[in-house]
Formats: sequence, C-alpha cells, structure tokens
Amino acid sequence: MRLCLSDADLGAPYRDITVKQLKIIYDIGFRVAGMHPDLEATDDDIKHVKDLFGEAGLEFGPYGIGATAFHPDKNEEKKNHQVISRSLEIAGKFGCTGLRYSVGSMDPKNIWIHHPENHTQKALDMLVESTKKLVPVAEDNRVMLCPETTQWTIVGSIERMKEFVDRLDSPYVQIIFDPVNHMTYDRVYESGRFMRCAIATLGDRIGDFHVKDVIVDPEKLLVSHIDEAPMGTGLLDHEAIIRASQQLEPWKTFSFEHFSDPNLDHAGQWKRAYTHIQSIANRIGHQWTDPKCTRERWEKGLCK
Repeated sequence: MRLCLSDADLGAPYRDITVKQLKIIYDIGFRVAGMHPDLEATDDDIKHVKDLFGEAGLEFGPYGIGATAFHPDKNEEKKNHQVISRSLEIAGKFGCTGLRYSVGSMDPKNIWIHHPENHTQKALDMLVESTKKLVPVAEDNRVMLCPETTQWTIVGSIERMKEFVDRLDSPYVQIIFDPVNHMTYDRVYESGRFMRCAIATLGDRIGDFHVKDVIVDPEKLLVSHIDEAPMGTGLLDHEAIIRASQQLEPWKTFSFEHFSDPNLDHAGQWKRAYTHIQSIANRIGHQWTDPKCTRERWEKGLCK
C-alpha cells in the first residue's frame, strides 16, 4: 500500500493552496496526500493544485467529504447525493483513489450517531439502494465510493462491511477499514489478531486503511471507554496492520488521519505519526508501494 497523509489540511479554497504547504508534507516524508472539498472549484483551481502537487513531488490520495449516500430524510439525501456527485467529479480530475464519506445513520440529525434501527436489515437494505444511484457516477469518474464506518453506523461490523460491498458489486464500491473505530474491550489488547482476521475476511473489499491509535480510559471503572490517541502513544498493534496491509492491492492507501493533540501543531503531529510508523516499517523491513502506483497503472501492469 502507499503511505498517505489523509488529513493534510488541503481544502477550500483551492486557489489559496501554496507549494509551501505541500513542501511541509513532503519534507516530513510523505509522498501521497489526501484532499478535502472545494465544491466551488473551477477547472483552473483544480489545475493550480495539480501543478503544485507536481512541483512538490506529491501524488493524490483519497478525497474526503462530510456527507453520506443515505439519509432518512429524502430531501437531505438528495442534497448529499449532489455533494457526492460533485466530489466524485473533482476527485476524478485530481486522480484521487477514492471518496471518503460517512456510511450513514438512521438518525435524521447526525450521520455518525447511534440509532435503534441502525443495525437492522431494513437500514442496510435502504443504504444499499441509496448507494446504487451513485455507483455509475463513481464508475464514470474512476473514483471509489469508500465510506467510513463505526460500530454505531448502519454498517457497524465486519460482516456488514462485506455484505455492503458484495451487494453493490462494483470495483468502484469498497470500504474504509478503520480498526480504531471498531475497537472493543475484547479486541483492544489483542488488536493485531482482530485486524488480521478482519483483513482476511474483507480482503480487497478494503479500499483504504485509516490508521491512528487507541487508548482505554483508566478512570471509567464500570463501563469500558475507548478513545483515539496520538499515533504511537496508545495500544494499537501497528506492526500487525502494516504486515497485513501487504495482502491488499498495492495502489491503495495506508492513510493517517485525525490529528487533534492540543499540545502540538498539525505539522508536528504529522511528523510524530510518520516517524512512529516508519520506524516500525524499517524494523520489519517493510517497503511502501511506489507513490506513483495508481489504480490505472496497476491495472495496466505498469507498477513494479
């Protein structure tokens, strides 16, 4: 897989992005970076960013938005589909690998929150039917629909991830696997085993890894409370996920996200995360895929 800085602070307005911003990412060690949306971007704005990426020596990773393909309010769903369709168009012009968005919830006010019906078959059936409308747009733009899930969303388990991808039956519909989002009390201290089993089950239904870290709050005595942690400070078995990542198609991305440490600026957090993961990769002799190995190049047999 290609090592990627997914949350790279590269969003609207695209015309204000500078090569200095990109050089910070490059100098840390990344060669692939994700994009955030600018739905008003012109072709000139998109060309501006592509030219800067070329100048900085970076390749495009996933494109991330705050939308969902499913919403219980059909008027809201229509608006979300417009955002997703426009985002797929822009992502395709960049050459982004996939579109990151929320898989959705039955809650009408929050696309990430729990709801009593989220884990029903009815909710999954509705989600699949809604997503089907966007598959031709994804295929036309050669960008994966690649939703992110948590234990609380409509797709809240490995089994439902598999069903979601299989029922949509398109190479341009896959899933993000974020092990921290699916961590439980019986997985957190053996996260390597959980990740190996999940990846073996899902295989190339996974379009992107989201990689961060996880802690258990020691103050919550009666109820287990699991939360994100700065990379390298928590319990996640990063060696296991690096090793397991070798099973997937090499053009896909091993993506860092969620940098929210108030004691360090984003660049400092990016560097800490990169140093931690790269030190593990070096220790086990792991080589990341060539950043230029896009899906198209891989399918044509052009990647080494």
